[in-house]
Amino acid sequence: MIHPKLNPYLSEDEREFYNTVFTFSEEEIFPSSEERDEKEIWSEEIWTKFRKAGLTGLSIPIEYGGQGASCLLCSIATDAFASGSLDGGLGLSWAAHMIIGTMPIVFQGTEAQKSQYLPKLASGEWIAGFALTEPASGSDAAALLTKAEETELGWKINGTKIYITNGPVGQVFVVMARTSEKGRGPMGISAFIVESNTKGFQVSKVLKKLGHHTSMTAELVFEDMIIPKENLLGPINTGFMRIGKETLEWERTVFVAGLAGAMEYCFRKGMRYVRERVQFGKPIGEFYAMQEILVKNWVYMQSGRRLIYWVAERKDAGIPSPLESSLGKLISSELSEDVAKESVQLFAGYGYMKEYIVERFYRDVKLGTIGGGTSEIQRSIITALYPGREKFTLEFKKWDSSENPSDVILNLFFESILKVEEKTQRKKSQSLEFAFADLLSVFIILSLTAEDSRKESEYYSKKEKNMDRELLTYYLCGKYLVSISRLSPFLEKELNSIWSEFQKISAQIEEKVQNRFRQLQEFS
Repeated sequence: MIHPKLNPYLSEDEREFYNTVFTFSEEEIFPSSEERDEKEIWSEEIWTKFRKAGLTGLSIPIEYGGQGASCLLCSIATDAFASGSLDGGLGLSWAAHMIIGTMPIVFQGTEAQKSQYLPKLASGEWIAGFALTEPASGSDAAALLTKAEETELGWKINGTKIYITNGPVGQVFVVMARTSEKGRGPMGISAFIVESNTKGFQVSKVLKKLGHHTSMTAELVFEDMIIPKENLLGPINTGFMRIGKETLEWERTVFVAGLAGAMEYCFRKGMRYVRERVQFGKPIGEFYAMQEILVKNWVYMQSGRRLIYWVAERKDAGIPSPLESSLGKLISSELSEDVAKESVQLFAGYGYMKEYIVERFYRDVKLGTIGGGTSEIQRSIITALYPGREKFTLEFKKWDSSENPSDVILNLFFESILKVEEKTQRKKSQSLEFAFADLLSVFIILSLTAEDSRKESEYYSKKEKNMDRELLTYYLCGKYLVSISRLSPFLEKELNSIWSEFQKISAQIEEKVQNRFRQLQEFS
């Protein structure tokens, strides 16, 4: 059972669900996680536990044997699972099955396809995967080479896929293949449902990874593989546009929510450790350097969670959110990298040892900035999908004028976005486009935090929220101002003002960190 203040963004029903998944993960998954990670093995026994817990069909509609969970509930589930066991590999396999392997059939499948595949995927009898990436084609869909040719016997598929989660253990895969030679863009790509027992389907190589050792990843080869014509998923030549993009929005939200749970795990263990570890005659939690690590980890955890849940709620409301999901993935994955690094540093020599577990997160976390589209791709998407002044100002605004440096900085970010968007020169330089993406991303996460700080919550007071908001402003400016400063040819005045306000926060940061740490000691 997790202290409700550790995840204050949940309703009572959501908290009960969170605790159910957390308890399952802590009691059933955690005990064997170190051995499975060390031996790099897949456990059918553990997957059976998932099946019995009803988690394999979480995202699948009720009429097909699933639980019909929303994007938000699926995100809460992956958050809770990571918090309970820090088993990133198993969490990855589960999310790949639940989201990218299954949701394309939910979104685009015919009634016959849904009836044939979804019940067995919901029960976990079959494990699903998604096959898009190729040795020469990652984010560049136009370079995809796997081909599907329509014949009298069905679709004949030839090609190679790489980095496929669940490749060695799955029974059903959604495979992207080129079906049109007219141009080489994404419009000529179709999606197919492929069963692993099909002749010509081969797991050519099980891949060794830096982290996520408890999930299985493979290279798949298709050699004159014939599948039924009715296994075409969705309209021909629109697989990437219809399925890939919609599924990736879910992936970039639900998968990334697990990072929030992993950050929570490291925070809880770190708070306990600094109380118990004694050096120079006192607990190391009395040293400012240790306090700052945990306070920063706390504000990063909560701000990342706030951002992820916001994107999930938009998806559940039916609002297309490709920019927001990319932004959520970008910021959450980069913040979690910092948390993983600082957590190992906090435990020092013990952090480098496997028995203290945080080293596993240090290895696993890197996938967050790579899988589902690299951070560089996310920045490109964010700048490309920026909606323009009219739509942007309908959703976001300046805050009332205030002497509070956090408010001033937020308003300066807002003004900067509107000023830079008009500069066509930035679109001629990738470095400027990336800087604009960082400017926009930091503004949105700070804006969400500012909005939230004006609301009283049962487990998260306005006072606590405003303290965290000021700390977050300080840490995010410190992290991203170097990138944003590349926009100085357009924003010299604004950036000088931001720096001036940042220094005001900096002057009092030690006292604020110490005060916040004292409050957070209830979690130790």
